[in-house]
Amino acid sequence: MPRAPAPARAPRRQTARRAATALPAFVLGLAMSAHYAEHRKEQERLRVVAFAFLTPFFFIKGGLNVSLPAVWANLGVLALLCVAKIAPKFGAVYPLARKYTSPHAAFTTLLMSTGLTFGTITSLYGLQAGIIDRTQFSLLVTVVVLSAIVPTAIAQRFFTPTRGEIVAAADPAERGSPSPPREPASDLI
Repeated sequence: MPRAPAPARAPRRQTARRAATALPAFVLGLAMSAHYAEHRKEQERLRVVAFAFLTPFFFIKGGLNVSLPAVWANLGVLALLCVAKIAPKFGAVYPLARKYTSPHAAFTTLLMSTGLTFGTITSLYGLQAGIIDRTQFSLLVTVVVLSAIVPTAIAQRFFTPTRGEIVAAADPAERGSPSPPREPASDLI
């Protein structure tokens, strides 16, 4: 019986070239880290510019590669991947949240749904390098987005602390330790 042809992959040189294009950004970040450690305001301003202008283009590029028919055709796999991504978080975060934020452990655990940017970046790199196909990319990005949105929506709907609970938790007299000095809001802009 003849074997099915392997999926087309990018040649090694092309994959290495694409990986090498990201290397200067990492080296620049490493070189500038000491400067930005001393100049926090500059770091904050650059971060605002990067998030406000560059991030939307990145997510639009990733979103345009998602195939909704592929997601729809693989709902079972999507559900399994969502459970596989969200369940370990509860096993790792909830015990620590119970210890350190006891009355709000479920809220804290649900909000620890990080990974949206990193998951999208790695998925997009895998697609561009030919490591994964468009169907796999679509499933991975959908899982990453759902694992950020669904727990956050559940936390806000069912576990949001009341304003009184937040004020009581922030009261230094109740915690038994002095609160750190706060910067005026005008300095943050």
